[in-house]
Amino acid sequence: IADSQATKDDLLRHCGTPSEKVTVIYPGRDEAFAPVRDPASLAAARERYGIPAPYVLYVGTLQPRKNLTGLLDAFAGLLRQGRDLHLAIVGKKGWLYEPLFARVRELGLEPRVHFAGYVPPCDLPALLSGARLFVLPSLYEGFGLPVLEAMACGTPVVCSAVASLPEVAGDAAILVNPQDTAQLAQAMARVLDDPDLSQQLVRKGLERVTYFSWEQCAQQTLQVLQSAGRC
Repeated sequence: IADSQATKDDLLRHCGTPSEKVTVIYPGRDEAFAPVRDPASLAAARERYGIPAPYVLYVGTLQPRKNLTGLLDAFAGLLRQGRDLHLAIVGKKGWLYEPLFARVRELGLEPRVHFAGYVPPCDLPALLSGARLFVLPSLYEGFGLPVLEAMACGTPVVCSAVASLPEVAGDAAILVNPQDTAQLAQAMARVLDDPDLSQQLVRKGLERVTYFSWEQCAQQTLQVLQSAGRC
């Protein structure tokens, strides 16, 4: 069982696995991820993790494949345009994360970039709902659950057009080449500057997440197990 067509393709390409032995079954999403509208709850979440408003949000482990240095470069470009904006990076340290902190210092972004560390799931909906924009500029993802979680919270999304992310996002996000920093910055600016586009992405995102459910995932998994048991 693979959690995306991209993962299945990787198995076929790198492991020589026969196609008929791999079934794609998408994960679902936690129903707790939903828009948080209460201003007090949004403000409390920001204060708890030291995140000023307005802010752009990233959620995920700090590691090279997440392309966070590319995100920092794109964000620095937005600030050079005179924007009053912050970048919140949520997630625990992974491997080779040191260059990320060095890049923050090189770009002089210390007052504008905020590392919240690990945030428990109970606080994520408020942080996602309060963000002007969610960005996932990864170089590789096996699925990309944070994209679904952001959409479920009514937050517009910009993400990479590589690996599994186009499968997850569909037409409900702005897809970019993650290695093109200028394109990433331009996409972020478009969403931040165009309220109509932002709301269009929110509407499409809320619709998109309805296609991913754990009940459907469980039913499809059971079918695969029953089929394997008959072989």
